[in-house]
Amino acid sequence: MRTVLYARSSIKTQEHSIDMQKALALEKVKAEGLLFDDLYLDEAVSARKTEIHERPELSRLVHDIENDLVSTLYVYKRDRLARNVVQSMELFELLRSKQIKVVFTADNEIPIQYSPAGEFFELIIAGFNQREANQIVQRIKETKYTMTKQGKHAQGRVAYGYVVDKDKNYDQHPDQAKTIYKLYDAIIETKCNTFSDFVRDIQQHDCFPAKWDYNRIQSLIGNTIYKGIRKIEEFGEYVEIENERLRIVDELTWSKAQERMNNLIQTRSRKTSRIPMTLDDLLFCGKCNKAMFGKEKTDVSTRKYYTCKKHNYIRLAPDLLEEMILEECAKFITEQFQTYFPELYQLTHGNLIQFYKDSIAESQEAIQLYKQKLYEDTALWLQSPTPDLQDKLFYLHNCIRREEEMQHYYPLELDQLQKQFHLINELQQSVDLITEVLSYKDSEREEFIRDIVYRIEIDTPSLYIQFRDPFKGKAVIVHVGVS
Repeated sequence: MRTVLYARSSIKTQEHSIDMQKALALEKVKAEGLLFDDLYLDEAVSARKTEIHERPELSRLVHDIENDLVSTLYVYKRDRLARNVVQSMELFELLRSKQIKVVFTADNEIPIQYSPAGEFFELIIAGFNQREANQIVQRIKETKYTMTKQGKHAQGRVAYGYVVDKDKNYDQHPDQAKTIYKLYDAIIETKCNTFSDFVRDIQQHDCFPAKWDYNRIQSLIGNTIYKGIRKIEEFGEYVEIENERLRIVDELTWSKAQERMNNLIQTRSRKTSRIPMTLDDLLFCGKCNKAMFGKEKTDVSTRKYYTCKKHNYIRLAPDLLEEMILEECAKFITEQFQTYFPELYQLTHGNLIQFYKDSIAESQEAIQLYKQKLYEDTALWLQSPTPDLQDKLFYLHNCIRREEEMQHYYPLELDQLQKQFHLINELQQSVDLITEVLSYKDSEREEFIRDIVYRIEIDTPSLYIQFRDPFKGKAVIVHVGVS
């Protein structure tokens, strides 16, 4: 069993850096006459934005703890491990189940306790840490907003055409600003028929950077900063802040450029009959293994169908195909839920059930200890009655009453969970999921299918649906006949 250190910083320049955390931990571990067997260091990784498995070193630490390779964990503070309630309690449960000794190196961090009261305390602290993280994010947003209103650069890459001085103030870059002006003039005056042609034309001129591609040029022309307006998010909505010093082109020039660019892009889009469909990126041709796509054909009427670029004689009507797949998804989920419901319930409620069982056993032991102590102290009090002993007897009597109440309460909760299990089991067996999903709106149907299906392969007259198995962790392939 090993003694290890975990350290994390959100950014490389953070106040509580990895080096600082390591130094404090080394000082503590040397005082115990020990050495670290392993170091788990996540640098420039946000605990607020990432899941546990997305942090390489924390994920490795969790794996080692689960495999009984760690006995003692040194860490600066709780918030180095997690910044939200769900992850904090998940890690607490793991540490408690393996009885890991946790040593906090920060002087003001309260030690961890593996008890019902300790669990409640961890829940409260996790809530505070999550709230603090959200407040930090809000303060950063407010700072960025204030800097932007003052005409300063808040974060990220400086837009082409500008420079930023040491005080974060924006100013125009003389040469780049001229290039931007030429770009706007070029889009307004172009004789090209499509935006792709315009991009190719721009790439032929030496006055424009060679690395500018379709998306880059489209982004530059559509950026409001060049007419002196910066956009920034405030309280979930984007607001526009005007800054005269940033203006490279006037409002009229900018508007003309948008209109011309949009016309060129629309001209390009009218040349294709491809349209977005529900099964995009899921449906594949069984003959060539290439992705199939939706097309729309208009003559006397408008018809939509799925087809393959190479085998374009394959045409499948979306209504019948999507409804068939929807029904198969509903059947699959129903079968999976009926098969694995006990395991699913155990997964979601197992810890709570075990907590009540453990609490009943612990409470029974506590009653025996309190009663034994009560008998002993009663004998002492009979020989030499004192106020202190009398208070102690009252205290022990109250403890016994409290534990006896718990002995009554916990079995009731266990019984309630058992009834809940049977009720949910009966409900899920009575629900007709196929009828339910067929009543979904188009957007709900697409979301339902994409949550469940990994891949669909068409090789007429056969259809193979590869489902994402939520329990086994591997795909399940179902064969369906189609006409």
